[in-house]
Amino acid sequence: MAQSQAARSDNASGCATTERVVPRVETRTLEVPPSLLQCMPEPQARAAWRTQRDVALFLIELAEAGEDCRVKLDAVRKVMER
Repeated sequence: MAQSQAARSDNASGCATTERVVPRVETRTLEVPPSLLQCMPEPQARAAWRTQRDVALFLIELAEAGEDCRVKLDAVRKVMER
């Protein structure tokens, strides 16, 4: 009788399974609008500025181009974080 109980316990342990949890992999496509992938062109420095006003206008255009790129980069970052 001891032998048959041992045989049963061996069979019982062979039928036991361990449950494996497989993580679900999700893929998604992120689309960045084309308008966010191109910045304003950097203004070209002129060979000769005649007045301080000319220099100031150049600096304003330069700042606007930089701000345009920073705003668009921030928007792209938000799209990627979704």
